[in-house]
Amino acid sequence: MFARILASIAAALPSSLKYKLNWAKAIYTLAMSLGQHVMEVRTVAGTLYWEIDKLTSQQHILATYEPYMQRAFLKWVHSGSVVYDIGAHVSFHSLFCGLLVGSSGRVFAFEPGPEARASLMRQVAVNPGIPVTVLPYAISDRSGTAWLDTSRGSSQCFISDRGSIAVEARTIDALVMEGLPAPDVMKIDVEGHEKAVINGALDTLRTNNVIVLVDWNDATTLDTVRELLSPLGYSISEGPPIIVLPRVLPRWRETNEAR
Repeated sequence: MFARILASIAAALPSSLKYKLNWAKAIYTLAMSLGQHVMEVRTVAGTLYWEIDKLTSQQHILATYEPYMQRAFLKWVHSGSVVYDIGAHVSFHSLFCGLLVGSSGRVFAFEPGPEARASLMRQVAVNPGIPVTVLPYAISDRSGTAWLDTSRGSSQCFISDRGSIAVEARTIDALVMEGLPAPDVMKIDVEGHEKAVINGALDTLRTNNVIVLVDWNDATTLDTVRELLSPLGYSISEGPPIIVLPRVLPRWRETNEAR
């Protein structure tokens, strides 16, 4: 209860003041964890649990994290879906989708950032009934070693030749060829690496009716998505998020479109 009250107070503060108080983030998260280290979080998809750590925000506790993405998941993710969460960070969306897919579905959470992935694995561990599998790969257009730049913080890690952390890069096409179930829904939030992610998934997107949800990075994101996926027959809406729909939608679309 205390953590939820504290989170509500923090959520009400203006963004300018939150920025000035960023130095107090460690004290804030410690205060939230006092008396109740794991919180029950009620979302519109169901209830999940959240272990409070230094990457926890009030939006996680209050289930208000990126509401536009939650609305898209509610529309396009259904029981039995396979979801790829590319750039999963600390897993709120992965767990949210896990509630939607149920025991007959799968969520694969891709997160190469060590700090964010450690938090992600803690959240998955306290939700053993939610079908989320954590994979440490940086998704790109080729397999091998990539470099992760964490200079902007754990929530905005990105692949760059100037990065300082070596991570394993894989392509979606290679993972699917090796036996990973092809996705029904693919969410991409990769801080400017969208072109490489999509290029490494073109065979999968060409041969499967995948719904793609792309978070905006900058003014070029929409043009990048259009350039790569329009030739495959995908239709693209601006969002947010950018919603990319295949020529043939799943049979359950009528039910979800009514939401």
